[in-house]
Amino acid sequence: MTYVDAYLQSKVIGADGLELIMMLYDRAILSLNIAKDSIMKDMDEPELVKKKAVELGRATEILLYLNSILDRQRGGQIAENLSLIYTTLTDELVRANIFNDVEIISKCIEILNNLRSAWEDVKKQLKETRNESGKAVAEAV
Repeated sequence: MTYVDAYLQSKVIGADGLELIMMLYDRAILSLNIAKDSIMKDMDEPELVKKKAVELGRATEILLYLNSILDRQRGGQIAENLSLIYTTLTDELVRANIFNDVEIISKCIEILNNLRSAWEDVKKQLKETRNESGKAVAEAV
């Protein structure tokens, strides 16, 4: 195991649920950027075609996983909306792979960046709520 692998493993082990979701978004976005760069370089080169397909496949797998872990009971309409977004993005990535369409990939990256930012906001709000609860308990003591 390399130092990078050990670092990544410790980061994942120490992460909470929201951090893991954001890591998945980060990896999907990275994969989409690699795929987009591969398309823009040269689709006549077999290695770049392979790299594009592998990275689009990786991003698709992440989206399918994110869709599968949605809690539709507790998540209600938000979970349904996320499911629709993940399904649509998955379909779009298939089209991007077939047609080598960097515009589709760019739009998917933008959507994932927006979703990641929303999760980041949720994490900040939860942290603020916990801090305020802790202050209230400390003041009561």
